[in-house]
Amino acid sequence: MTPDEVIDLLTFMASYDKRTVGKADVAAWQLAVGDLPFGDSQAAVAGHYRDSTDWLMPAHVRTRVKAIRADRLARNPLPAPPAETADQPGRYQRIIQANVKRIADGMSVQRAIGAGKPLEGDPPAEWQEARAALTPPESEAKDPRQIAAEQAAEARRQREEGGAA
Repeated sequence: MTPDEVIDLLTFMASYDKRTVGKADVAAWQLAVGDLPFGDSQAAVAGHYRDSTDWLMPAHVRTRVKAIRADRLARNPLPAPPAETADQPGRYQRIIQANVKRIADGMSVQRAIGAGKPLEGDPPAEWQEARAALTPPESEAKDPRQIAAEQAAEARRQREEGGAA
């Protein structure tokens, strides 16, 4: 949060508990919760005063923001990184960490269209026909784990060939 957002947060808190807000308050709260997103912090304040009559402290805000972010992660499955990163542990881990942060921040992570049949009538018939023309029949479809293993082996082979030259 910026110092202006901390002022806005303290002003929002004052609307509930009539606290006074001065420069020292802003500086102290900036140190205690300045690393948290403003929107989540404001939701934490509202939730605190909805459920409690206790005087709000930074630890209350931090605990509620942590719960808000954990709830987002629990409700949104983490997509797997691209198969071509399977044999690149550092890149694979960075992609996972970035996706976790995006989901916790409340953003969606785009996913590719998966295998399998779409629900009847959703999406439109034209889309279903176009998709059917692009994918092999289900009897010929490979196991996704086999595809990932083949892609990792190919990437490893290409890297070794490039390193040997």
